Amino acid sequence: MDLHHKQEVTVGVLVLAGLAIFVGGTMWLKGSSFSQGGGGVRIQFADIGTLKKGSVVKVSGVSLGKVEGIEFERVGKVLVTVSLSPRVAPKIDAVAKLASVGLVSDAVISFNPGSSTQPLPPGQVIQGVVDQGLMDIGADLGERAKTALDGLNQVANKKLADNLNATLTAMQKMMAVYSATGSGPVGQLTTTMTSLQRLSARLDSAVAEAKMARTLRTADTLMTTAAASSAQFTLTAQRLDSLLQKINRGEGTVGKLMTDTLLYNDIHRVSAALEKLIEELRKNPGKITIQIKAF
Repeated sequence: MDLHHKQEVTVGVLVLAGLAIFVGGTMWLKGSSFSQGGGGVRIQFADIGTLKKGSVVKVSGVSLGKVEGIEFERVGKVLVTVSLSPRVAPKIDAVAKLASVGLVSDAVISFNPGSSTQPLPPGQVIQGVVDQGLMDIGADLGERAKTALDGLNQVANKKLADNLNATLTAMQKMMAVYSATGSGPVGQLTTTMTSLQRLSARLDSAVAEAKMARTLRTADTLMTTAAASSAQFTLTAQRLDSLLQKINRGEGTVGKLMTDTLLYNDIHRVSAALEKLIEELRKNPGKITIQIKAF
């Protein structure tokens, strides 16, 4: 063999060796292997979430494999094929768990090779489980927060209803005081109108009972009396109008009762105190003594 052919053979061998080293290094970095002992493990999940081809398979937190394929068979049954490093020897009690590293990160498979002495039979499917991720925890916390807010809303609504009930009760009591015809401002107005009605009735009676002759003789007197009565009625109406205006402005006892709730409360407390004192005197007539001092 001449020198030219020797050089070609040498270059070819070096190129093939470089390619072999490159392919082997690439597969080693990816966790793959030329051997068949550590790959081809099938895992069944009910739901794979964000798991996809190429996702990481971790053993004790170390990336020692990846997802090679995903096969959907039916709802609730998805077969995932993973390749493992030759350093991982799956046993018959191997466990695979689908977990999430972060809130929105891709899912990973946490693989436990098992501790049994029997190796995993070829083709046997491992039943995988799904770990509770952060999204599920967030949903659970959100549901608890919603329950707490519902409880707070119920308490706030009950307090508001109690306040409204107390306000309506107070308004009803106030209206009962002002609408009482026997006492209070309405009672005073009723008494005034009754006096006016009596005066009008007396005028009508005087005119009806007067004799015609006497009426003719004293026509001027009656006219004068009628004029005076009219003036008195006008004066009474003016006084009544003045009284109503003072009441509207809050002047006088009646006006203050209409506008000043503090005065009404004070009168109510004084009345209650007097009733309590009278009741105490009735129960214990000899309890209160009177002392007279002579200077």
